[in-house]
Amino acid sequence: MRKLSLFGLVALTAFSLACGAGAGDTSSSVGGGEGPGVEAAPEPTTAVGKLGQTITLTSELLGDKTVVEVAVSNAKQHTKEPGSFGSKPEKGVFLALDVTVVCKQGTYHANPFNFKFVAKDGTVSELALTIGFKPELDAVDLSAGQKTSGKIVFDVPKAALTGGRIQIDGVGLDMDKPAAYWAL
Repeated sequence: MRKLSLFGLVALTAFSLACGAGAGDTSSSVGGGEGPGVEAAPEPTTAVGKLGQTITLTSELLGDKTVVEVAVSNAKQHTKEPGSFGSKPEKGVFLALDVTVVCKQGTYHANPFNFKFVAKDGTVSELALTIGFKPELDAVDLSAGQKTSGKIVFDVPKAALTGGRIQIDGVGLDMDKPAAYWAL
């Protein structure tokens, strides 16, 4: 039984390192815009920035540290998808945003599915599956010094935009927890 538990711990550690360049508690801070960056308090509070501000996510586990800077900007509403396909939103409007992810230290798996739209009432929306908003934010593994950018799109009720936020998930083992938000 002890060998099985040790094997499980080793497997979990290897998995967490492979999936997020260090894991453990993700902390976040807001920078850019006016004034100095604001450090987010430990759980359950997360950083909240304005669109256009850069939020820094930091995670450390077993001596491996990941530092990632993420900015979400240019929120635009669309009543149909651009291009020849031109689908219409099912819930109200397409909300398209620009995202930039810069890996400062360690490695990070940038992925459009790391983002969610959260309405004021707490309703969560996943990404809309569209093809007309270019360039799309692609899923890509980043090493220190590398960056990626592209658009993310949500299909949301127009009324949900007021008080809505864009959420990014945490790094490593915190990938299922909110790490930070951008207020619309």
